[in-house]
Amino acid sequence: MSTSETHDKDQKTKTTPLFRNLSADQDPEVTEIESLCLQCRQNGTTRLLLTKIPFYKEVVIMSFSCNHCHWENNELQPAAKIQEKGVLYRLNVLSPRDLARIVVKTEWASVMIPELDFEIPCHSQEGIVTTVEGIIERTCTGLSQKIEYLKDEDSESASKITEFLEKLQNLKSGNTHFTFVLRDCSGNSFLENICAPLPDPQLEGSHFERSREENLLLGLYALDAETEENKAESHSQAYEENNLKDEVLGLPTNCYSCSAPCVTNMKLTHILF
Repeated sequence: MSTSETHDKDQKTKTTPLFRNLSADQDPEVTEIESLCLQCRQNGTTRLLLTKIPFYKEVVIMSFSCNHCHWENNELQPAAKIQEKGVLYRLNVLSPRDLARIVVKTEWASVMIPELDFEIPCHSQEGIVTTVEGIIERTCTGLSQKIEYLKDEDSESASKITEFLEKLQNLKSGNTHFTFVLRDCSGNSFLENICAPLPDPQLEGSHFERSREENLLLGLYALDAETEENKAESHSQAYEENNLKDEVLGLPTNCYSCSAPCVTNMKLTHILF
């Protein structure tokens, strides 16, 4: 290879960003890695795609497939750090167009539909890139499998799940108005604004302070820090108790003989035996 060709290649490497927007005109650069299948313990293939989502951030999309047992898995991981605050999206779904909005859901995100008292807890699913309808469809698929399992074991529960499943499936028609809530304590989930860069009247986004439990879940609040706080509190209580042993407390009261105002002195002590 000539010096000029080497220079051109180096320049191209420097100017090509690591995370690039997906385009129909260009083939995405997918990295393939041989990895272990957790189902059959044979070697499968993991594919990694580093890309950008418009009006969002850089993400790593991962997929795994095994040619031996045909098990497949897809997952998304944000390439950004955990944000200083959590993020909360509230979408009023009014039409079929809203069902097609892009949703980036990390494993730390929870999904709620208040009208059905429905919630997908955080850390119960891996991260995915999907749509509002995709979230509902995935839930319907899981519930359908649950019904098949419960038909013979618990017919009453199967009947209740079937009734709830019908309500969920009605949401996919786009004719039923409902609220879609996405809450992520890591701050890295995303719900598409179809009016971007202008504000979306149907979408409300806000940030919130994480609780101690959420910081522990994310690994941002060390357990030993909590232990140190408990130790400090114990030392403080012990210090107060020691001070009380050396202190005489005076309580205003009345004399039981003549009812005149007086002071009753009290002191903590320890009597042997």
